[in-house]
Amino acid sequence: MSNNTIKPPTLLQSIIPIIVLIGLISCNVLLLGNDTLSGANQLALLFASAVAAFISWRNGIKWTDTMQGMIHTLIAAIPAILILLVIGMLSGTWMLSGIVPSMIYYGLNILEPSYFLPATLILCSIISVAVGSSWSTIATIGVALLGIGKALGFSEAIVAGAIISGAYFGDKISPLSDTTNLASAVTETPLFTHIRYMMYTTVPSMLLTIGLFVLLTFVGNQSGSDNTSQEIQNTISSFYHVSPWLFVVPIITIFMIVKKIPAVPVLFIGALLGAITAIIAQPDVIASLTPDGKFSLTGVYTVLAKCLYGTTEVSTGNPAVDSLLTTGGMGGMLNTIWLIITAMMFGGIMEAGQFLEKIMITITKKVSSTGGLVSATAGTTILFNLTAGDQYMAIVIPGKMFAKSFRQARLAPQVLSRTLEDSGTVTSVLIPWNTCGATQASILGVATAVYAPFAFFCYLSPIMTVVYAWLNIKIKRINAETKLPAESD
Repeated sequence: MSNNTIKPPTLLQSIIPIIVLIGLISCNVLLLGNDTLSGANQLALLFASAVAAFISWRNGIKWTDTMQGMIHTLIAAIPAILILLVIGMLSGTWMLSGIVPSMIYYGLNILEPSYFLPATLILCSIISVAVGSSWSTIATIGVALLGIGKALGFSEAIVAGAIISGAYFGDKISPLSDTTNLASAVTETPLFTHIRYMMYTTVPSMLLTIGLFVLLTFVGNQSGSDNTSQEIQNTISSFYHVSPWLFVVPIITIFMIVKKIPAVPVLFIGALLGAITAIIAQPDVIASLTPDGKFSLTGVYTVLAKCLYGTTEVSTGNPAVDSLLTTGGMGGMLNTIWLIITAMMFGGIMEAGQFLEKIMITITKKVSSTGGLVSATAGTTILFNLTAGDQYMAIVIPGKMFAKSFRQARLAPQVLSRTLEDSGTVTSVLIPWNTCGATQASILGVATAVYAPFAFFCYLSPIMTVVYAWLNIKIKRINAETKLPAESD
């Protein structure tokens, strides 16, 4: 096809697919609520992709070229998809082996009225990092902590702010988190490179958040008591064999991460070590999950296989604990993988149709500095959280839109991936009509507008990433001719 027959897209043509996407996702949020992640948003991405493909065709771009654009982005997503599948395996074996339950058990020991708020923040952070989900952390331990805090006389708004801040800290940096993997995939940044680079802005944000909650602890009324945490501990210890020795597996996994071993082998080895640990440390748990209630060779194989690929549900008699200790294995990652595939298709068509280039030229024509580019990216992710009502879209769309601008500015991809998570993942929970804000308000029984002023970490993260950019702190740059290594800082 001759380039002369291709018409450059107008700005209106370039934003029509995004408008369609935002409109469809808004309808999904209003009509389907929490069920939007089960396929509705993926369907919205497909329809928006069809609109973008049609406009591209009208502008003279052949379908074969559009398909090549999709293939290019899908290939880039394959490592993230593999990582997600292995993460599903790891989460299953770490739960079955008692590793995560032990983290929860010992974590609850740090709760005392005199430092309840920072302890709540840190505990939610630990659990969220371990399980890779802010939603499950808030829905289980978060609910228990809110009850404890209210009994101790703390404002439910402040306690909810501590819970939200801790849960989204873990969601932001955990290798088990879908948003962490999504930001890594969209920007083609190796997972652990992305996580390590986020630490530069995330750790200071968290330290400031801890300091603020330490101050607020002295303001709260520390009276009363609650046995909720002891009840959770008793339930866990009565069902699992709890021991500090179970932390050997996470320590080995972290050691391999520090040694910069690629993500897939690290997580796969971690999953296998979890399976071995389950056989050694939790024979009674395994027996309780077999059809005949016996610890046999066939029973062990059946339980371990299911925890690797499917849902594993325990029955401790405590609904909150049961919910926390339920895992989905590889199957639990399929909705996120489906989302990544459809998002990559949309991004590939938008790139092949030159729509992203047109939008970026319009947005960045007055941006002449690193600070301006990072600020524009952060602002765009927050705008998508406001308009699209979904944190995944706030990561995917700006990630594809700004990728070329970051390359032209000779900024490493981890600068973009960090900006997306610093501003996209954590601000979603501050918006009442966003799926995250609506869900957490419903779970905790505290309105988004009530807890939002105290979710300090969610404010500090985007501020920190913008400040770092303007002050040129920890901004990784590359030469135009340099090919980025597979795993580097």
